[in-house]
Amino acid sequence: MPRKITERMTLDDVETEILYTEAALRADPDAEDLLPLTDNWLDRLDQERQRSRDVRRAVATVDATRIVADGRLDQACTAFGDELYLETGKNRNSPRWKQFFNAPVSRFVRTALPRQVTRVRAWLQANDPVLERHRPEIEKWVARADDSLVKTRGLALTRGEAAIARTQFVEDLTHDRDGLSEALAARARERGLGRQWPDNFFRSSSRSSSMEAPEEVEGNAASE
Repeated sequence: MPRKITERMTLDDVETEILYTEAALRADPDAEDLLPLTDNWLDRLDQERQRSRDVRRAVATVDATRIVADGRLDQACTAFGDELYLETGKNRNSPRWKQFFNAPVSRFVRTALPRQVTRVRAWLQANDPVLERHRPEIEKWVARADDSLVKTRGLALTRGEAAIARTQFVEDLTHDRDGLSEALAARARERGLGRQWPDNFFRSSSRSSSMEAPEEVEGNAASE
């Protein structure tokens, strides 16, 4: 039986398996009529490639959006904090300062993003002249950061669905390859082609290594 296609194989490796089998079937007159059994293999592989790319794009989009929003929210918080620090006479013990910050600004912006979003949203309920000057930027970036966190949590479902689809793809392709192997074995029995004949239509590690380019003939031998 051909080796099993697994989820751990790259799609390029799966494609190589398919291309080899198609080429081998075309090359053997006793097997070429079985080529239609492979007709949709590459199409299904291309669908899986597109699905995989779509998931990677979704992950990249969410990750990039979250990272950018986090950075810009940090900038907005820093600008507000720096001005408030001066307004309070650089007194971190003043009630006005503590209403917004429980630590130096540089430490506050290193807070985990979910906690930072929660804290900053609470700021927006306050009425402070310095905050009002920074409110547009803070509101914009805390909203985007919050949205990115929601979408980050949603990625778990997207990844799960993609994993299920990949499992189904490899199981279906393995099943089809097994079916082709059985058809080739039946053909071998009908035409006396030998028990090993079906193996020619599927790649193996030993066969792959034997396909390496042969060493060049030494100059003296070639001139003899």
